[in-house]
Amino acid sequence: MNPEIKLKRLCQRGNAAALIRQFIAARKHPLAVLDVNGELLLGEPNAAERQPISLAADTTLGWVCGEADDALLLSAFVSYMARKELESKLLAQETLGKYKELTLLYELGEKIAACMDINGLARLALDEAQRLLPSGKDLHLGLLLTNEGQPHLTVCAGQGGLFPVGGELQIDGITRQVLASGNTEIVNHVGQDPRYQACAGSLDNIQAMLCAPLTTRDNTFGVLNVVSRRPVDFSAAEAKVLNLLASQVAIAIGRVHLIHERVAQERLQESLQLSRNIQMGMLSTAFPRFCEGEPIDLFAFMEPAREVSGDFYDFFQLNDNTLLLVIGDVSDKGVPAALFMVMVKTLIRAIAKQHAEPHQVLAALNPELCRDNDASMFVTLFLAMLDLDSRQLTYSFGGHNPPLHLSHYGIVSMLPGDSGTALGIIDGIDFSSQTLTLNPGDSLLLYTDGISEAMDVNYQAYGEQRLCDLLTGLNPNNAQELVETIITDVSLFTASAEQSDDITLLALQMERP
Repeated sequence: MNPEIKLKRLCQRGNAAALIRQFIAARKHPLAVLDVNGELLLGEPNAAERQPISLAADTTLGWVCGEADDALLLSAFVSYMARKELESKLLAQETLGKYKELTLLYELGEKIAACMDINGLARLALDEAQRLLPSGKDLHLGLLLTNEGQPHLTVCAGQGGLFPVGGELQIDGITRQVLASGNTEIVNHVGQDPRYQACAGSLDNIQAMLCAPLTTRDNTFGVLNVVSRRPVDFSAAEAKVLNLLASQVAIAIGRVHLIHERVAQERLQESLQLSRNIQMGMLSTAFPRFCEGEPIDLFAFMEPAREVSGDFYDFFQLNDNTLLLVIGDVSDKGVPAALFMVMVKTLIRAIAKQHAEPHQVLAALNPELCRDNDASMFVTLFLAMLDLDSRQLTYSFGGHNPPLHLSHYGIVSMLPGDSGTALGIIDGIDFSSQTLTLNPGDSLLLYTDGISEAMDVNYQAYGEQRLCDLLTGLNPNNAQELVETIITDVSLFTASAEQSDDITLLALQMERP
């Protein structure tokens, strides 16, 4: 479902509203912006020509009244800003949907791992399917297993009268095709399907069917079937979710007799290692380097405390002369933190190019993280924009520890400013931005508390003072040398102690004169 775009909000808040007001004020002739019902939102009421503000060919949000050329220009601009806002909301909506889907599958995996018998797995599959599919439909659900050499399926678990538990059902033509191909089928007009017409099996007088195979690597041994005796239009999204559910259950059933503590641990480690590889692959590694003729030198390092991390860094060009830098630390550790991290990183990339100041990015990001945050997770962030021409750094804190500024004379200082509030906790909070001009040869070090709170065998923390002492008087040749110096010193300090937190560093050095 598309998010709603309100013209009134667009005209009264944010950069778009300011630009619209400036445009109206600069015109010689009066202009007015009206909503779709004719209510005045901005400008002066007049009876001049109307130009529509359109979100799409069939969607009008309102009108611009005024002299023809001015009205046409303003309506085109407001329409453009409305479409950009819609694109941003759709992207955020899609990201949150993916996050919820991944979280759901992670929770389902935990439930499956705790279930040690086939009948229990079958009941769990139907309970999850019932929860995932939209309510209000008269649905019958069954998990059916094949019998080698037999033309019928055994009902392992069922909901609704069409699937009696323990019963044997003759295979209909559609289900037979699913078993043969291993592909999920959506049939919203069963009576018109030639496969069903040729063989209805035991499922007589049904209107719609959604059938997903239970498939392991080399075997299809059953189906997860959802049918309705009333007209229903199953969607591709519902088929995808059911197929994912069936895949999870099929793997568990195929291995249920082999599940024991060692195998379960090996599977978990494999999954987490894959997650680690995927996560590390998402990090930006195309660093600008002096040796490649760039005016800045950049290098980053991340070492998760577990298989996956809640820390992250990112950098990318907002335009030809502006570089965005960000570092963050998600609450908690492990897979849930990693999933939340992916969402934060994706949203920042979607939001950042719509705002000119770092605090505006954080202000736009925070409500997206607060929404539907049932896990009560949050993230601390430091976000900066560097003008490569003027070397002016504009930055904003979201509850993150302050980066260190290392001057080319070897003087170390923490970036000043309000530390702000972590994002995802309270909606509606304000953020502020500060500026600092970097001199040629200066360095900037962004880091997470995995550095300052690194523990030795006696549970003594490395500390920010030790880090500042290390950097004082240091004159690194490039950003990589700076990062490696810190990592080496932290490793010597912690020695054989177990890493207690994710470690992330992002260093930037300005070109020397």
